[in-house]
Amino acid sequence: MQPAQLSASSACLECGLNFEAAVLSPPVRPAPRQLQHSQGQVRCARHARNAAVASCERCGAFMCGLCRIDADGKSICAACFERLRAAGELESASTRFRSFRTLGLHLGILGIPLMAGGILLGPASIIATVRGMRQDSKEGTAGETFSAVLALILGTVSTVGGIVVCLAFAGALGKK
Repeated sequence: MQPAQLSASSACLECGLNFEAAVLSPPVRPAPRQLQHSQGQVRCARHARNAAVASCERCGAFMCGLCRIDADGKSICAACFERLRAAGELESASTRFRSFRTLGLHLGILGIPLMAGGILLGPASIIATVRGMRQDSKEGTAGETFSAVLALILGTVSTVGGIVVCLAFAGALGKK
């Protein structure tokens, strides 16, 4: 559909030069497709003043353009979106992230005061830190080198401390 054009020649009142003015009328946009019911338009389940443009593929509720959410190839309502997101069933709404480098640092710090538990927490700290460094390089993010080195040092100290404490405890039991 072409926009309607009207043109007319006219003269400028200040300078007296002739010019041609054109009036453009933009094409009329078609209204959004709405669901029809035998008794008229179907209304949105949440907004009674809005006409429904779709129905939820999960629960079947009618929804207007404000309520409609397109996620993972499905057209769903806001309530179903929240339910599916909370259940972890929408991959596009997943926000879970694990920083193994930070986990390694925390395990290394926790292993220092718990020296006897350091025999387990120390190696776990080292493994998590190495995995975090691989995660950083795989994702192309430059991780904090200082925290990674600190986590490796704390993991090593926790491991050695845990071994020393266990050997000392075993030696004390052997002398009794």
